[in-house]
Amino acid sequence: MSPQRFVGSAWASIHGPSDPVRMLRWLCESRFAGMVASPSPRPIAFAAMHELARDYPITFPAVRCSSILSERPNTAGLASARDGEAHVARQAVHTAVALATTIACRVVIVEPGLVPVFGEVEREDLGDASYDWTQQRLQALAARRKSGLAPALDRVCRELHGLARAFPDVTICLTQSRSALAVASLDALQLVYEDLPNLRLGYWHDAALCARREQAFAEPQGAWLEAFGDRCLGCNLGDARADGLYLPPGAGGVDYALLASSLRPHGKGASTCLELDPAIPSVELPGMRACLEHFGL
Repeated sequence: MSPQRFVGSAWASIHGPSDPVRMLRWLCESRFAGMVASPSPRPIAFAAMHELARDYPITFPAVRCSSILSERPNTAGLASARDGEAHVARQAVHTAVALATTIACRVVIVEPGLVPVFGEVEREDLGDASYDWTQQRLQALAARRKSGLAPALDRVCRELHGLARAFPDVTICLTQSRSALAVASLDALQLVYEDLPNLRLGYWHDAALCARREQAFAEPQGAWLEAFGDRCLGCNLGDARADGLYLPPGAGGVDYALLASSLRPHGKGASTCLELDPAIPSVELPGMRACLEHFGL
């Protein structure tokens, strides 16, 4: 029997109906167990759906603070030295927690900030297919990030400590970002967990972003679950190439056999979520489902 699989609201908001009852029916007919809530291209009536969901086998396992489509996450300022930017980032988490409370969810997914750098940044979105991400450009951007990483990490840890204390009943799951300036590299995320060992910090694995970071920065995609698998509460399923992110499973560099084998030792009860670029047509859903079921995901 296939595990329960959820869908991200970015794709569902475009391809599913807007009416809450019809959306619930569409989720069931599409064989999804529910939806991971997040800011989406079109608004979704999550509160109404939750009220109606008692009549359907539908749940909401997590709330994202930021859209998967956003180059700069709503929580970018968690690493900022500017009070205004940090305040905006904190408010994004507060907003996500409020939605989570409304839909009876206790997991909030947070991208832990972007490292501030001096000067103009030509590109930072690793999903930007129009940009020629040469190794020279990647290495130059990585060097600028590295120079500001230490103080950014300190600020992120302070912000996460305050947020975790403010919401003791919520598990904050840290995840990757599509920005090349993200705090959340493999090594840096390890330092965050080591610095905050007593807080309710989980991990949400993004298979597409891990594959893209492997392509760009040679971070092995399997190393993320090896390091953080015991904290993993969920996983985004989608694929990645240099010319795009959140592609249909099997269309890019994600090693789904490795992903499935890495999730199994830790992932009992972990949510799997099909996160897709809204441009992916719904007619591809049966093929995507078949690909994931082939690997037991």
